[in-house]
Amino acid sequence: MSPVISDEILHAFVDGELDVDDSEKLIVRMREDVELTQRVCTLRSLQNMVRLAYAEPPPVAGGRVPSAAPRRQLMQRCAFGCLILVAGLSGGWALRSMESQAVAAVPVTLPGGYQTVSLTREADPNRVMLHLDSAAPERMQAALDQAEQLLDEAERQGRAMQLEIVANSHGINLLRAGVSPYAARMARMTQRHANLHWVACSQTIARFTGEGQQVELLPTARVAPTAIGEIVTRLQQGWTYVRV
Repeated sequence: MSPVISDEILHAFVDGELDVDDSEKLIVRMREDVELTQRVCTLRSLQNMVRLAYAEPPPVAGGRVPSAAPRRQLMQRCAFGCLILVAGLSGGWALRSMESQAVAAVPVTLPGGYQTVSLTREADPNRVMLHLDSAAPERMQAALDQAEQLLDEAERQGRAMQLEIVANSHGINLLRAGVSPYAARMARMTQRHANLHWVACSQTIARFTGEGQQVELLPTARVAPTAIGEIVTRLQQGWTYVRV
């Protein structure tokens, strides 16, 4: 019996962080294992759902929730992309009822115009993850500004809020000691808000280290196996996702 492929490996594969040899072995295995293909398909569909949410037109003035039509189009595109993956692996085998099995995406709007994705009917304002994948100073500052705005608002309203900033790719520079331009501000934020957490992608760290960079994280940061794995897990737990 072939060993079970861990979720960590599948997350790395879907996130493009698995090395070439391991990716090729996994693809060969997927051609012979329908259940494994379905697992990868579900992860890729969820990843595409998160990414494609930001291809939708920006929310209209007043923060009105987008209509159901763009949501249906979003899920149809996710399902269609997954069907292409399955067909390519298995020579035309079709994953039936993919659209009905796909996880429901509920795009909503946060203050400041940020669009979010939730897997529940209503986005949870008390459990939010902000995703940063860019080292652009304006993106880093926007992530911190949004985090402080959400946490301060929750504090004023007497709500206990959990918030994570998940960083991968070049966004991990926000969490690097000696590199982050906002280390002092982040330390103050952590001291003030006990439920604020910083999460770095270990696959990104490994890639940077392989390129000869020394990666040392700020003491408040923790490491997750992959960014997409952290995002998927939190979404499945009912958290609300925001890409900054």
